[in-house]
Amino acid sequence: MTIQLLQWGLFSFMLGLILSLPLAAVHYQNSPSWTKLFTNPRKLKSAHLDFFTQAFAAALVYLLESALQTAFPLYIIIPLLFGTICNPLLLLIEATPLNRSGLGKRMYLLLRATSPVSLLLAWFFIGWCFLPLYMILLLTLIALTGWMVIMKYKAA
Repeated sequence: MTIQLLQWGLFSFMLGLILSLPLAAVHYQNSPSWTKLFTNPRKLKSAHLDFFTQAFAAALVYLLESALQTAFPLYIIIPLLFGTICNPLLLLIEATPLNRSGLGKRMYLLLRATSPVSLLLAWFFIGWCFLPLYMILLLTLIALTGWMVIMKYKAA
């Protein structure tokens, strides 16, 4: 089994817990020093929740590995671990002014281009390898329906 899934999941969970402190300072105390750093409280809350979500997703993959008694290949594990930390980090950077210039902007653009795609690919391969065909077809139907709705409202 890939113990790194649990380790990085715990790390992500702990980051989510740590973010509850500035989140409380921004939302409940309206602290000027914290609101100067976190200029977008909505994105701070999203990052806080996404760190928790990614932690539970990593634990779910570990449980899948354990239940199936197989280790997932590295082409699933590496993008999954990268996205587990970097996807919520992307939201955290958006909560601050760091994404507007300099190194922060370059890091933000790199994460925005790679992190969501890595998670999508990892979960796609997990689904492809382990879901039954009827569930894959159902997911495809739901995705196509969503895409058609988006195209309809985009054209309007």
